[in-house]
Amino acid sequence: MKQYVPIIGMEIHVELKTKSKMFCSCKNNPDEQTANTNICPICTGHPGTLPVPNTQAIEWTVLIGKALGCDIREISKFDRKHYFYPDLPKGYQISQFDEPIAEHGEMKLRIVLEENHREQAIIGVTRVHLEEDTAKLLHDNDGDTLVDFNRSSTPLVEIVSDPDIESATEAKLYCQELQRIFRYLGVSDAQMEKGHMRCEANISMQEAGSFEIVDGIVRPHGDYILHNKIELKNLNSFRAVERGILYEIKRQTELLEQGETWGQETRGWDEKKGETVLQRVKENAADYRYFPEPDIPPFHPLGVHKNNISIPELPQAKRIRFHEEYGFSYADALFLTEIKPWADFSERVMTELIDWLYSLPEVKGSSDDIAENKKQKIARLAGGWLTTKLVGQLNERGEKIIDLKISPENFAELISLVYTDKINSTNAQKLLADMMDAGTDMDPSHLMEEKGYGQVSDTSTIEAIVDDVIVNYPKQVEAFKTGKDPIIKFLIGMAMKATEGTANPQIVENILRKKLST
Repeated sequence: MKQYVPIIGMEIHVELKTKSKMFCSCKNNPDEQTANTNICPICTGHPGTLPVPNTQAIEWTVLIGKALGCDIREISKFDRKHYFYPDLPKGYQISQFDEPIAEHGEMKLRIVLEENHREQAIIGVTRVHLEEDTAKLLHDNDGDTLVDFNRSSTPLVEIVSDPDIESATEAKLYCQELQRIFRYLGVSDAQMEKGHMRCEANISMQEAGSFEIVDGIVRPHGDYILHNKIELKNLNSFRAVERGILYEIKRQTELLEQGETWGQETRGWDEKKGETVLQRVKENAADYRYFPEPDIPPFHPLGVHKNNISIPELPQAKRIRFHEEYGFSYADALFLTEIKPWADFSERVMTELIDWLYSLPEVKGSSDDIAENKKQKIARLAGGWLTTKLVGQLNERGEKIIDLKISPENFAELISLVYTDKINSTNAQKLLADMMDAGTDMDPSHLMEEKGYGQVSDTSTIEAIVDDVIVNYPKQVEAFKTGKDPIIKFLIGMAMKATEGTANPQIVENILRKKLST
């Protein structure tokens, strides 16, 4: 019986957010709403104009290549890629063909979903090259098509992967990781809904009698056939990447089972219909008539930049470190490192939190002892406040982490108040809301005292409240004494209500059990 395995490669385009365009000095703002505002004779393809490469764009392409573990070529050059379409004013696109800036890299993905057959995917990066973006076609209600050249000549980096991706899930994770890298490097906002980042998938089916897993990769056992690939476009969200690839795998498999074959095609993803549609028969490299760009000489990519290119800690390495160093779960570490501002804030909170706990007499041990021996408890508490409670408060206000007025030091102090039972969780959330409403950075300890949120631990005060509860709820007390232990939660709740949530619930329970056992 014939078996089929998908072979998937991705082509990712990302617009760089340089100040000026790729080959002219026009302002680089492809999101400009007024059509044809940032244009000149160069980016509109007037005859006789000469392109001047943007050195910042070349430097950032080198940065992306290094982040993906690529080799940076000694010599690179630009080429003309010819095709005729209304959004390409010159009749060719200045791109790179056989001498890209970077090549031969890889990305490692940790796969955590059960349906995948491998826990880690290693996706090879074939090349990273730099080119200019096209103009944008606008279709009006009268059926006319207009051309907006604001986007024309925006610096555009293309990352081409090896065909190492084995599922739609892996393809989506690969695209998501690239987006994080672009944002960490600061080279692009990579917002797919705005077209800053565009994903295309190349999907083909490998047919063989049987397959085996070798080094975590599915390989055909014996002879096999690799059918023609389909290039899938219009994938403008990560959800579309996954759904489009899943549909195309299903479609190709059904065709093969019916004995049908196909040529090399370009298909588009129709989100409304949930299916792929034929766009055109795919061109090959010869159809584009590549030849070296005569107006731009070959260049040394590593010699273009003015300063040494340094790679910051990338999201994948930061996730692993957050898990190992701070004890965060993988889920919390992924969330906290999703964007760099969250990661920076979280890291400073954890550093300040250890210092706060070390300074408190209630917490015994050196800062190293606290960081290591109480790691899991601290990570669970801090993770919950960072990923849930703080996020909830920001979402209620329609704000982002960059809008937060609370310093990492004061947020760490707030968590330390909870850790040492000086405030319960309910009142701590009220305190957080008050700190955010203040609009300025406020000391949580002073605000807690001012608002009366502090947790009451004085046993004589709590004993008096417990005595009142025992008197006021004789039926529940009797039920507890006859062996219905869960009733204790009701009695604790009544005591907490009487203190407006300020009593230490553990002390309340201890006193209740002691009094009811006599």
